[in-house]
Amino acid sequence: MGNCPVIFVPSHRSYADFILISYLCFTYDIEVPAIAAGMDFHGMWGMGNVLRHTGAFFMRRSYNNDALYWTTFKQYVYQLVSKGDLPVEFFVEGTRSRTNKSLTPKYGLISMVLKPFFFCEVPDIKFVPINISYDRILEEALFAFELLGVPKPKESTSAFIKSLKIVKENVGNIYFCFGRPISAKSFFGSKLDRSVHHNKGPLHTQDITIDEKSLIPSLAYDIIRTQQKCSTITIFNLVSLILNDNLVRKKTPLSVKELIDEVKWMKEVIEKLGAFVFTEDMENSVEQCFIVHKNLIELQPNGTICLVQNSVILDKFNPSQLKAHSLSEECMTFSIPFVMLQMYINPTLYYFIDAALIVTVLKYHANLNEEGLFSTYHFLRSLFSMEFVTVPLWEKTDFVKALQYSASLNLVRCTPGNLYELANNTKLQDCLYTMLEPFMTSYFVTVVVMERCSGEIDEKSILVNVQKILEDKINDGKQFIHPYCLNLDTLTNCLSVLVRLGALNKIRSQKQSNLHGCMLQCHIEDEVIVQSYTQSKL
Repeated sequence: MGNCPVIFVPSHRSYADFILISYLCFTYDIEVPAIAAGMDFHGMWGMGNVLRHTGAFFMRRSYNNDALYWTTFKQYVYQLVSKGDLPVEFFVEGTRSRTNKSLTPKYGLISMVLKPFFFCEVPDIKFVPINISYDRILEEALFAFELLGVPKPKESTSAFIKSLKIVKENVGNIYFCFGRPISAKSFFGSKLDRSVHHNKGPLHTQDITIDEKSLIPSLAYDIIRTQQKCSTITIFNLVSLILNDNLVRKKTPLSVKELIDEVKWMKEVIEKLGAFVFTEDMENSVEQCFIVHKNLIELQPNGTICLVQNSVILDKFNPSQLKAHSLSEECMTFSIPFVMLQMYINPTLYYFIDAALIVTVLKYHANLNEEGLFSTYHFLRSLFSMEFVTVPLWEKTDFVKALQYSASLNLVRCTPGNLYELANNTKLQDCLYTMLEPFMTSYFVTVVVMERCSGEIDEKSILVNVQKILEDKINDGKQFIHPYCLNLDTLTNCLSVLVRLGALNKIRSQKQSNLHGCMLQCHIEDEVIVQSYTQSKL
């Protein structure tokens, strides 16, 4: 710091993130950063001033048509970066990830931060990606309710004081990994056209060019990718994977010894895929999971492990305020533990997703040459691009690397005729298949609902119909349908992707967005993979 602006860009999984970064900076004698905070905090009695005095500056979630506010805020950020002596901190994902996996980046703030660099007001800008991983997320229960459609409670000082009791609980460790700083100057290199002159008039009247704007997404995605590579996989992440696989496939409940053996196996697998797993002593780490996550997993008298099922009372929720279908108390009680468990599986999917997609493709196509395999892999990667952050530029490289890993793990093999087929590691194949199941099912049911529609339908009606179908299937108990399928984050991601792929038309009105199905099956090739994946259950 001192030679060029430094920008801290942490992952965002909890309200605690920005407090912890400031605490870390204070502890290590680094200037406490100026932090971009949501306007929600500004209205909290007393807390707004406290946060402002500790470096926060507030921004609205949307600017609507308020040009004066927009211009003033952009100029404030410009001055912080070009003239300020503090580092700046913001969340490139824009909001907390309720699912505990990376979100696609937003470009608003990063564009404002880069403006002084594009205008040659500063020689360089250093972006420092930071991953913050939690043994237990403070808002885990709140997030689970939100994902199922319960509105987020309004931030208030009284609610903050009440929530302090969580601090007294054992929530395990919090892990920080600071990635290697990304230099804007080095990253853009020759791609940045320095022949463009921004000095033809007052700087405050100018904006960055279209070509400069086109460079920003690649940097934003690189920050997200670095955050993911810096993630710390905890033992409970692996415990969640094993328990979920056991529950979904209705296998015999595990004992603690069996769980430890399975976690050791999974640790070896994910480390081969490049993950860093934090553990000091495996047996002790697994035992700590039962203490830190006593609200989610427990030992039964017979020594086996199960999920904790706490009754959910929905009287305090107004059905008209729910974001989608009014799920029954029975369904909510059954679903909440599974949704919370999936939150701790999601951080591992960054390492597994490519191999899981390859296994899924070969499960339904038996054998394919590399070109055919990549074509279908590319389709599924595009379909799940909102679920698992991907960039087309890196897709082929990621595929080749995943194919090599899959071969080394005995998931796939290449025949003498240069065709790829499934190999003998059925245990890991089944586990990867199980990881994808909630996402496949959610997307499939969404497609079914859209195919049944004629004409326009508003987004909430789609979400209501999808959740209603899934709830009915969960309640009848004939087949296991993973409750994470109900989560609205995945369902809205599906609609966004279908619009992007041209399968749906989005018609905006002043009051709501309508989505219109247009020859869905003709626009999406290989939909048979999604359909055959779940039609046996539905």
